[in-house]
Order: sequence, then C-alpha cells, then structure tokens
Amino acid sequence: MIVLRLTQNVTAPDSYRIEFALEGGGPRMTATATFQYCLSAQTQEKIRWYLEEYAKNVYKPDTALAQAVERQITTIGTTFFRTVFEANRDTQRLWDRLLDRLQDVRIEIETSVQEATALPWELLRDPTTDIPLALRANSFVRVQQQTAIQPTIPQPSNEPATAMRILLVICRPDQSDDVPFRSVAARLVKITATHREFALTVLRPPTWAQLGRTLRAAKAAGEPFHAVHFDGHGVYEERDQIRKTFGSQQYSDQRAGKHGYLAFENPADPANVYPVSGTMIGNLLRETDVPVLLLNACRSAFSDGDQEINPSPESLDPDPHATVRALGSLAQEVMGTGVAGVLAMRYNVYVVTAVQYVAELYGALVRGATLGVAATTARKHLHDQPRREINGRAVELQDWIVPVIYEAAPIQLFPRQAASKTPLVINPNPATPTSEIAQNLPAAPDVGFVGRDETLLLLDRACDDHEILLLHAYAGNGKTTTVAEFARWYALTGGTKVVLWTSFEGDPKPLDLVLNAVEAAFAPVLQANNVEWLALSFAERRTVTLQLLNAIPTLWVWDNVEPIAGFPAGTASRWTTAQQAELADFLRAARGTQARFILTSRRDEREWLGDLPRRIPMPMMRSADRVALLRALAAKQNLKVFDPAPWQPLLDYSLGNPLTLTVLIGQALRKNFTDEPRIRKFVAQLRKGEVQLDDDESQGRSKSLHASLSYGFADSFSEPERAQLALLHLFQGFVDVDALILMGDPNADWGLPAL
Repeated sequence: MIVLRLTQNVTAPDSYRIEFALEGGGPRMTATATFQYCLSAQTQEKIRWYLEEYAKNVYKPDTALAQAVERQITTIGTTFFRTVFEANRDTQRLWDRLLDRLQDVRIEIETSVQEATALPWELLRDPTTDIPLALRANSFVRVQQQTAIQPTIPQPSNEPATAMRILLVICRPDQSDDVPFRSVAARLVKITATHREFALTVLRPPTWAQLGRTLRAAKAAGEPFHAVHFDGHGVYEERDQIRKTFGSQQYSDQRAGKHGYLAFENPADPANVYPVSGTMIGNLLRETDVPVLLLNACRSAFSDGDQEINPSPESLDPDPHATVRALGSLAQEVMGTGVAGVLAMRYNVYVVTAVQYVAELYGALVRGATLGVAATTARKHLHDQPRREINGRAVELQDWIVPVIYEAAPIQLFPRQAASKTPLVINPNPATPTSEIAQNLPAAPDVGFVGRDETLLLLDRACDDHEILLLHAYAGNGKTTTVAEFARWYALTGGTKVVLWTSFEGDPKPLDLVLNAVEAAFAPVLQANNVEWLALSFAERRTVTLQLLNAIPTLWVWDNVEPIAGFPAGTASRWTTAQQAELADFLRAARGTQARFILTSRRDEREWLGDLPRRIPMPMMRSADRVALLRALAAKQNLKVFDPAPWQPLLDYSLGNPLTLTVLIGQALRKNFTDEPRIRKFVAQLRKGEVQLDDDESQGRSKSLHASLSYGFADSFSEPERAQLALLHLFQGFVDVDALILMGDPNADWGLPAL
C-alpha cells in the first residue's frame, strides 16, 4: 500500500508547517512546506449557505450565487494545492512521483484537534487534471495517532461475509416537533430489507442507558455490532451554554470550553435530553468491540480552531489527550478513546444525500472494502451523481465535501468479495417493504405510504412503555394504513418477531375466533412443542396464546374495534356483553407479556376499555406531508409539481384528511385543474356541494370518499341526527358546537326545533 501522510502543524496564527511522508511503492520520501493561509469568514459562510440553505429555497433558488460558490470551491482547491504541493522542489518531486499512481494511494491528514478544520484538505484539487484528491485517491481520511488508548483494528473473518450488524439510534428529543422520525431510517430500512447482507436494528428506547445495555448484550452473545449509526442532533457548545441549548437538568459535564455532544432521549428529564460527550460514547464503543461510529448529526465533525485554552501550571506541559477532551469535536473525542473509525458530517446534510452516501458506504464495507476506501467510494458516488430531489425540485449539488472520515488504520470488517450484482438502489418513496413476518398486512396505498412520521414516532415510543395502545381518529385519517406501515417498520427494525392482524369489520369475532390467528403465526413453535391447536379447548387456546405472547415478542393489531361496543354510541352491539368483556379481559391478561397490542377506532372506546389502553389521538396530517402526497399523486399522472402554492386552497380544505386529499387531488388532476384560479373555483364548488365526486364506492371506504362518508352517515347517526347535520351546509370551515346547542335549547322559547 502507498501511503501519503500530511501532518499539519501551526507555527503562528494562520501560519502552517506541513510535513510530508510518502511510504510504499519505492524509497521513503519526505518534504516540508511552510506557508500562511486563511479562509475568510465570508467565504466559509458562502460555502455553508451553499451546502445547507441553497437547495431549500423551492420558489426562488439563487442559482447564480450557487454557481459562483461552486467556482469558488474549485478555485480554493486549486490554489490550496499549489500552496501545498508547489511550495518547493521537494514537495513538487514528491507529487510527481504520486501523479500517475494516485488511484492506489491512501492519503492521511493528521492535524491538531483545534486546527482540524482550519485548512480545506478535502477541497485539494490538482489543477492539471481538475480532479479533487479526495475523489481521485484510493482513500482520503483523517488520522489521529496520539490517542489516549491504542485503537484495536478489527480483523476480517476468514468465513464468508455474514450480515453487517448495524444498530440505528434515532433520537428525537422534541418528539413530533423534531426532525421527521424516519427521514433517514425509512430509506435505510428499504435498503437493508432487500439486501440480506445487512441486519438493521433500531435502539428502543433511544436512551444512553439502553445503548449500553444493548451493546453489552450483543458482545456477550458473541455478535457485537459492526457499526452504530446515530441519527439525531449534535451540538458544539460551551458547558455554560449546554443547559440553555438542551434545557437538560441532568447535565453534569464540568469541562471548560466547547465540546461536541450527541442528544440522546431521556424521558426522566423534562426536556427529554441527555447530552453524551465523545469520550463517553467512545469508551462504550471500545468496551463493546464496536469498531465504527457513523454520525449524521448536525455539526458532528465541527471544531473551532480559534478557541484558546487558559494556560495554567497544570496545562503548561501540553497533553494531546487532554486537548482532545478540551477542544475537539465529538468525532475526534471518539477517536481519542481508541475507536477505530468515525464518519461524521461537517455540515447539516440533506436526507437524500445522507441516504445515498450511507447506502454506498455500507455496500462497499460488506464487500470487503476498508472504511477509508468505502467512505471514499461513497464520496465519489455523490460526486458522480450530484442530482438531488429536494422539496420536489431537482438540484445539482456538489455536497461530496460534507463527509469527514476518521480512520486510525485501514479497517476491514469482511473478507473481500466480488462486487454485488444487485447494486444498492435508492428509491425516494419511503414506504417500508414487507418483512417475512408481516406478510398478511393490508397493502400500502397505490402511491406509496407518505409522511405520518409524527404518528409513527408516537406509536414507536409508546410501545417502549405500554402494552396496549389505542390509535383513534375520524374516518379517512388513515389509521389502518398508518398502523400497517408501523407494523412493517417495527418488524423490520427488530421491534417484534411476530405480527398478527385482526380486523373487527364484518361479522362479529368473539375471542375464540380472534385466537385462531395464532395457529398460523406460531405454527413452527406449536409443532415443535407437539401442540395440536385444533384439539385444544377454548380455555386451553387462551392459555397457550398467553404463553406464546410471554415467550415471543409479538405485535398484534386489532383494527376497527368500534363495532365491538356498538357504533355509534347507543347502537346495539353484535357482540354480547360477555363477549365484549372476554376480549377486554384477554387484553388485561396480556399485559406483562412481550406482546404489544395496537387497536384502531373512530373513538376513544372509554366505555368499553376504561383506562386499559394508552390512547393516542392521531395528529392531523402535516402541511409538508400534504404537499408530499400531492406530488406523489401528480407523479402517477406524469406531472411534476414544483410549486405547491396554487394547490394550497385544496390542501387547506382537506384539513389533512388523506382520503379527502387522495380523492380530490386525483379528481382535480384528471380534470387538469393545475393553476390557482381553477383550483380555487374547484374548492368553492366543493364548499357549495356542487361537485360530483367521481370515485368508485365499490372500492370500499378505505379508497372511496363516497363509501367512507356513506358508512359514516349510515352507521354513525340516527335519522334525527342526520336531519340536524343537514344544517351544516350553511357553514364553512369550523362550526361552534356550543352555539348550536344553545340555539337548540328545548327549554327556551326561541329554541329551534330542528336542532
């Protein structure tokens, strides 16, 4: 292997001495370059704007400024190259020897912690070929030789490659007000579900304590994780500001100066935050034999070269390890504990970029590439495919400079193998594929599952602490579709081993019929234990079912349970009182097992279930999700919706009801209502009841707005109530129910009989 190491030393403010060492492929060569260099704050801010802000502006992207920044990045790279490699004859001769072999060279950048980001190493560009060195070299990495503990470099097994075990930590301290729950994870799940060489597990709950338990258990089982992937927030802040930033009452780090932290969730704290330093997480990873940490946390690779240490008698003798703990970014703190490799992002990265990069990285690792080679290959992929779909708009973005790779020495997790014949493909539709243990779920919508991250997050977190959940919302809100998506997600990410689905629509299902779902789902276990299901009495089946749920993690969905107690309220139920109690008693008996039950209903079912379930009102579909659904529906009609503004009246009219959106947007698209005046006219006609919906009631109420409304009116309201509801056609938007009640007061002379 040919290795070029560039060691950066600071001689004075903005003055540097670079020591070159070239080994392999011939006699060892050395050189030294001294120069002054400084990127202005304005230039750095322009680069940050280009990478973090430019593509967000859907309506008026400043393309001219973006192109100017791209040219500036090129100029910075070529100028810096000349400064470094054309400093003197020795540096020039060293480069001449490398020039034709760069594709086989490992380039290592070694810097002091506080100066890690002072020089734009990743931008180095050969002016002759106009190719950045980070894209031309075999691998381009940062190294940190003087670590507090000598890193342990894992050796690849001689056995054929097993699945790469990845622990995904999704931290959303602000819950539904945070970054969408599965912004990165949903796409990673699609990749890992269709490629057997990956085994993805999601940490539940995503707390610091649970991370320790999970990693230690994996090591004890002889299958430590190959990588921990943190998807969440990072911050680089001083100790006195960390409390204000996170609002955490449990912050106890006493170190002075700025440091990098990861924000783990902490339900015991009012702010739901537990800040974890690089030293803490690095020590845990080393203890549990995890060689690689991947971070797509905000500013996880950021360090501040201007920070100074207060000199004290104890610090006059510089200790590079103390410097790491005092000054470094989180990534370098992790490396300082002896972890072999860390991948971080220097800027806030777009979801599509993170997924594309990580997919290529994982694929290269499992095929036997070292971390440095895999990360550099993934960087090249970003460069070669710069097109990003962001907010429905195609943008070409040179974001290959964002990843920063730290590798103590070449880390190879698996033996080298031939390239996969089925390359990883990123599908922008985040709907989760179906797991083998979740085959009998309702099909995903024709346009794919869109959004609902806030509901999925609520369900996922509730499953950490509660056995019985009830998701309730009005008709057409997508309860069934969302819970089916959650079941797929939960199964594919290690949340459960078995998924059962029982619908209570149609003929009554007392408990003896409900339990029949157990036979097929647990057939191998029953056979292994010589249990003849059909020969069991009802009481025995109930007992065996509870034993199975106690032994095997199971997610059991009871969909549309409202008919059990009679729907609407006051309607006679087709279940006897004893059968209703039998179902509720079974749920009570299942508490304390490894099972999780999710019930869906149009109401909170308090009269039937009392305080048994953890109730989750389904949130309204967010505006961003409505736009995403609009774009998905338009794509089915071969239309591109770049600007959602003309559609806003219809999106607002729907109040976020997915079924309403699907039917009305589809009808508007078929009639070519794509400009704002026609859409506004369409909405006005809808409000007046002048539009005949052209959906097909025969498709059932999950796809037909007609069928759903007919079901609701026929089964939810009595004849007098339907007469009262007829008055609603006089109103638009919202109606004050208390005012209507007052207007219909039967004890008042002026009361309206119709109400």
